[in-house]
Amino acid sequence: MKRGRIYARGRAATRTVYFVPHNRNNVRLLADAAEILADRGIRCVFAHLDGLKRGGVARPELDARKMSHIGFAELERMIRPGDMLVTGNDYAPQFFRRFIDSINFGMVRVVGLIGGARLLQPHRFVRADYILSMGPAALQQRRQPTYVVGSPVIERAVGSAGARHDEGLFVLVNFKGNIEDAADRHAIEAVAAACAKLGLAHIVSVHPTMFAKVDMPNKSPLDFAQLLPDALALVTRPSTTVYEAIACGIPVVLFPLVSPMVEFDRPMGAFKPTLSEHDLAEDIHAAVRSRPTYFEQSRDFLNANLSIDPKVPASQRIANALIDIYNR
Repeated sequence: MKRGRIYARGRAATRTVYFVPHNRNNVRLLADAAEILADRGIRCVFAHLDGLKRGGVARPELDARKMSHIGFAELERMIRPGDMLVTGNDYAPQFFRRFIDSINFGMVRVVGLIGGARLLQPHRFVRADYILSMGPAALQQRRQPTYVVGSPVIERAVGSAGARHDEGLFVLVNFKGNIEDAADRHAIEAVAAACAKLGLAHIVSVHPTMFAKVDMPNKSPLDFAQLLPDALALVTRPSTTVYEAIACGIPVVLFPLVSPMVEFDRPMGAFKPTLSEHDLAEDIHAAVRSRPTYFEQSRDFLNANLSIDPKVPASQRIANALIDIYNR
């Protein structure tokens, strides 16, 4: 149905690169690269799926950056053969999977951005024609042409490492779960109890999608990146925040664990997954003590999963890859 409508249009005279961020992190990863493309005369349009799916939202970050954007219905109506679609998610929700299937088949090139943790799962990014990956691990795991481009978000964390507090002020707890889920609430309470047992202050950074629902005295309104340089250690479930912490030299305690762990099953000395809440106090204490030498300790894990080029910023590397794909 949709496929036939797109076939009938023919190749557009002016090709457009459509960016479809699924959350604010996708916006932060792609915004500067899109600006570079626009400066090269390539038409770029951001489209969001907010209101049509559960989970992360992109529009607030787009609005904060004063970036114009369209909704999904407009994207369906506007996209043409010869255009490109860049997305941080080609596998969910179902209506978006179907949309990608309808525009693919060589008519619209789909570029998947692997810009976060646990994305190298077999069922993810199978619809993309090209892959942009923040690290080299994808080179062995993806059949499509793959460009290693780094991560602008993690590069900014590296930049903030110079402002890191020498001693650290608190244990930073990254809460990305569902406070209405009993197991998730119990996990955050267990971390708070372990910090109290050690006599350490803790601050909770709440994922934006859950911020209004989480009512905790230690909840901070500040962005995670603002809190990180002052942290003694980070306690988090497996997420992209692990990379930000490592890049900033902040020790990581992995708790609670999730399945599948993907790259976090191979910590390479960067952290020890905490299997039980009863081990939390000991593991947090060990992490805090490792702070002076932590960056060196975790370098192997970082290098295996993240590429940083001191000469070319990640946003430029993303733009270069997209221009190469655009010109094919």
